[in-house]
Amino acid sequence: MPEMTESQRYWETWFDAFTRIRDAWPAPVDVPCPDGDGGKLRITYTGDPEDRIGFATLWCDVGRNGIFLHRVGIPSGAPMLSFDATDEERAEQIPAGIRLIPEDPYTAD
Repeated sequence: MPEMTESQRYWETWFDAFTRIRDAWPAPVDVPCPDGDGGKLRITYTGDPEDRIGFATLWCDVGRNGIFLHRVGIPSGAPMLSFDATDEERAEQIPAGIRLIPEDPYTAD
């Protein structure tokens, strides 16, 4: 397997933070922001309330960086927006100005 690029390592630190928070649910867990700015990480899930499959947005409330994850399982009982949520409902959960870190997929040499 090729060595990870710096951007891949950076994205992976964010993904690891997401995984730790998701896996701890419903227990609160304090996962430091991967940017080291002392901010709190926030997650908003959006999905289907029946199968609890959807997507997640994870961001830092200080640096305002974050990641977007496609097709994730949403923990039972975790709050989530429905796919048909209005722009206003989304804005109440996910603040404007979040900078999503692009995923740099692994490529074969």
